[in-house]
Parts: sequence; structure tokens; C-alpha cells
Amino acid sequence: MKPKGTFIISKGTKVILIITITVSALAVAFAFFYYRSINNSEDPRIRKARELLANYDRISGDIKSIEVFPLLDSAFAIFRALPDYRSSFEIGVIYNNKCSGLLLMALYDTTIPEIEKNTLLNLSMKFCDSSISNYSQWITEWGNLSVKETNDRIRNQMHDTDPVFRGYSYKKILSRRGKNINTARIETLRRLSVSLSNKGIIYRHLMKTDSALLCYEQALSLWKDNRSAKSNLNVLMNGDPIKPGLIESLFPPDKNEK
Repeated sequence: MKPKGTFIISKGTKVILIITITVSALAVAFAFFYYRSINNSEDPRIRKARELLANYDRISGDIKSIEVFPLLDSAFAIFRALPDYRSSFEIGVIYNNKCSGLLLMALYDTTIPEIEKNTLLNLSMKFCDSSISNYSQWITEWGNLSVKETNDRIRNQMHDTDPVFRGYSYKKILSRRGKNINTARIETLRRLSVSLSNKGIIYRHLMKTDSALLCYEQALSLWKDNRSAKSNLNVLMNGDPIKPGLIESLFPPDKNEK
């Protein structure tokens, strides 16, 4: 006689549990080897910089983002020390992250006096302009190249004889960098649009409405689905902020679509 309350697992339940555990184990193993493969194909010269940027993304996003700016500064130093990354789109990302962090503080930190808010807005504008300049230059240099032309240029910048690549698969690193740049052709136009949106927000809070209007229009000409630009343009025209609809929230635009 079985003790009262004993949990009995049926044969069918056992089969389901075995299948579930097996699938989970396979998924974990796949993820491990997949991401290890990605890490091994990353340019070892800037791997630490990417880790720093990823850490910043995880812990930033509020009015205290400025406290983790040293992560951006460290990543910036790594990129700028390498001739082939000195004007890369990653530099523009760092500039815009700083712009956004200062802008959040200026607009939402209620402990800051008004005069200091204007100082933060102007400093944010400097980083915003730097990001716009970087993105624009990058698009000019890389935006219209074919895949072959892109790979040829990368080979001229990254030499397989460089000791830093010893112990790595140079072909994988080359391929990964090429894929990053090909993706960036689409994404950097959107990044530029976001920077222009930020510039419009800064202008609006500096009471320069005509300049703000121009920035929002430029942002939308680059990326018609830039909701921040749409919403702020609406507010500028005495309308209400635009909130994402249910469908947009569940199914955001594919980032790979032009």
C-alpha cells in the first residue's frame, strides 16, 4: 500500500519530462556554442569595447546614466586608438548615448536648477552634433559600397599578418566585420534619424521651435517610422504625444527593412 499523499509519475508524464529536459539541454548547448562562435569571430581588438557598450546598455536608461559614462569613455578610447575604427559608426553610438543621458537628466531630474538644465542641454547638443557628424561621414564612406568593395576595404585595414589575430580565425573575423558593416548601412540611417530627433528635442526645450521643426522633418525623411520624431513633432504643433498602438507594440517594424 502506497503512503497517502505519495506523488506518482505516470509513464506518459515521464516521457514528457524526458523530452522537455532533453530539448532544454539541447537549447542551452546550442546557445553556448552559438554565442561562443560569435565571440570567437569578433575582432579581438575591440571585443572589450563591445562588452563595455553592452554593460552600459544594461544599466543605463534613466537620469543617472551619467554615472556610468566611464564605460563609454573606456570604449571610446579603445575605438579611437585603432586607425580603422577611429571614425566607425560605433563612435557615433557613444556620442549619441552621452547625448541621450545628458538630455534625460536635463529634462527629468527635478533636483537640478534651471540654469544647470540649460548647461546640460547645450552639452547634450555638442555630443548630438558629434554623433550626427560621425554618422554622416560614415554613410558617405561606407553607405554606397558593394559587398565586395566593403570586404576589399576591410582587408586593406585589417591585415592577417597582424600578431593580434594570431590564434583566431582571420576569415571569420573578416566576415563578421563585413556583416556588421552591411547591417550598419541600414541601422546607421536610423541612428542618424534618432540623433536628429534628439537635436529637435534639445532645440524645443531651448525654445528654438523653427530649428526643432527642421530636425524632426529631417529625422522622418531618413526613417518614416521614427515614433519619437513623430510624437515630438505633434507636440511642437500643439498636439498630443503619439503612443504606440497594440499591433506596433506586439510587432515592431523589422529593423532589417529599409
